[in-house]
Amino acid sequence: MRRDDEKLARSLIDQIRLRLDKLEELVDASAAVEPLPEGYLTPHFTLAELTYSATAEMNGIDNSPNDDELAELTKTAELLEEIRSILGAPVVVSSGFRCEEVNTLVGGAENSAHRWGGAADIEAPEFGDPLAICKAIEPHMVTLGIDQLIYESGGGAYWVHVGRPEPGNGARCQPFTIANGATCYAPFPG
Repeated sequence: MRRDDEKLARSLIDQIRLRLDKLEELVDASAAVEPLPEGYLTPHFTLAELTYSATAEMNGIDNSPNDDELAELTKTAELLEEIRSILGAPVVVSSGFRCEEVNTLVGGAENSAHRWGGAADIEAPEFGDPLAICKAIEPHMVTLGIDQLIYESGGGAYWVHVGRPEPGNGARCQPFTIANGATCYAPFPG
């Protein structure tokens, strides 16, 4: 081998060793990550808060998800983590998973994403009102894979519905408003 070729080969070997050392550091760092505390689906969201239902409680209904619904609910919690990061504020879940019986009692749509663990109704009081939350999330719908982002109200209350697409379907990225049961597919008000 020529002297220049030897220098190049040694340089490449040194670069490979450096990259292997960095890869080893990353593997060690990922192994050091603490597991989530019991009951947590993600660092900030628990199974309890994503399955709590006053309606279920009042009617003695078990609102526990099955394994498939739990897997989808975990993906929803991961989406909520992303939203929390965008807002820079804690996200409060007012409604997450609803078993069929609970969904019927609260008047939810038969095909509601809440039924299979793919939706949550949220607020983020430290960020702003629900309309401001919708406007902050809307530019990220495609990136986050949000199927529906709904500025919703009923009985004088306002909240944000965030829904993921059903398994096997692509996100429709639909932002709209539902006010007291009436749907408006126009851009968010104001």
